[in-house]
Amino acid sequence: MPVAAASVDGGAVPMGDPLVDTYGRVHRDLRISLTDRCSLRCTYCMPEQGNEWLAKSSILTVDEIVRIARVAAADGITTFRLTGGEPLLRADIVEVVRRLAAVTGADGRAVQVAMTTNGIRLPQLLPALVEAGLDRLNISI
Repeated sequence: MPVAAASVDGGAVPMGDPLVDTYGRVHRDLRISLTDRCSLRCTYCMPEQGNEWLAKSSILTVDEIVRIARVAAADGITTFRLTGGEPLLRADIVEVVRRLAAVTGADGRAVQVAMTTNGIRLPQLLPALVEAGLDRLNISI
């Protein structure tokens, strides 16, 4: 039975049960893949045979990402990890970080925003990402 509610797009969303796997572990992190595109040709993101890129219309908008994040935060998610492909290829990446950093959990505390990146665009974007609220960074090499 929900005991609290969080606001999602102006409406109350009852706090649900936490995410628990079959081993009884409570999950507090949610990975959000922002794009399937990558700036490198490693086998993880772009294998030799290539990929068919997703249509732009099938990629989540910032509003959709934030809506999902608010619902997840109401259910106990405390960290959002932004991934891809390469998340820094999204033109609106700073806005995504800024809007996610403003999300609060059912306890009223701000969520943490983390990112996994190959780091290629960090020299141009890191100051703005930190200012927007990026808490943690994992550079995958």
